[in-house]
Parts: sequence; C-alpha cells; structure tokens
Amino acid sequence: MDLMRRGWPIAVAARLVLATSLLPWFRTGWAEGDGWATNSATAWASSTWWAAAVTACLVAAGAALTGLRPGRSATVLRWGAMGLAVAAVAVTVVTWARIPPLVMGEGMGWSAASADSRGVGDIVRDDLVLIHIDGLSQQVGWGAYAGLAAMVLFTAVLVVRAVRP
Repeated sequence: MDLMRRGWPIAVAARLVLATSLLPWFRTGWAEGDGWATNSATAWASSTWWAAAVTACLVAAGAALTGLRPGRSATVLRWGAMGLAVAAVAVTVVTWARIPPLVMGEGMGWSAASADSRGVGDIVRDDLVLIHIDGLSQQVGWGAYAGLAAMVLFTAVLVVRAVRP
C-alpha cells in the first residue's frame, strides 16, 4: 500500500506526458477558397526526437516506479529515471529550437517541405519548417507547449522522489 501511495504522482505525471503527446505538436494552415484549411500532427507524427523524448519519459516512469521498492538498486533506478527525464526535456527543447524558419529562395520561390511532400499543408516528419507568410502558416502547435509542461512536471516529480524516496 505504501508503494501505491508513493507511486501515484509518478503514474499520473507519466500518463499526462502520454496524453499530451497525442495533442497537436505541429500545425499548418493555408488559404483555401474563402477560408483557411488546417492540418496538425502529434509528437509521434511530427518528430522522431519528440517521440523519443516521450518514450524516454515513459521508460523513466517504469524505472522510477521500480525504484520505489526497497533494495540496493532502488536508488540507482530513481536517480537514473530522473536523469532520463531531464534528458527528455532537453531533447524536446533542442528539437523545438532547431526547427528552421523558411528561407525564401531565389526567383521569389519558396518551399515549405522537402520534395517528398504531397502538397501545401503537409507536415513531413523530421522536416519541419516555421513559416509565417501571407496564405501559409506552419508553426509549433499548442500541444508542444502542453507536452513540454507535462515533461517538466514529470521531471519535478522524479526529482522529489529521487531526493525523498
């Protein structure tokens, strides 16, 4: 029973990370007729690094919950889980910061994605571009903010559990 009492914050925070990973982490909108069409992608669909960070948080949750049991390896598991969560936050922030803005090409042309793209508004995994021009917008979605906040909360829970088992 004591294990459940001490482990529920880890489990809840991990579920929050998983739930926010399914929100729109990257979105695009473009002019279509008299209105706007939109498209969005989850952490899993938009970036391999963001998906790896979410996976790292889930692995860290398993290690942290295992580390709540008494034993010699418990301390190593708790601190290792915390380190993995910190790394996941760092990977998320660095991946976000490295999304390049659109560079207008010569001859007034522009490209929103690689040649593998199927059309305007497509989100190409691992080939994200920030665009803010008339009639086209590609940007980080609100789910990335929520996901990063959930990862930071999860990391804070693991820091508390590592310091005070």
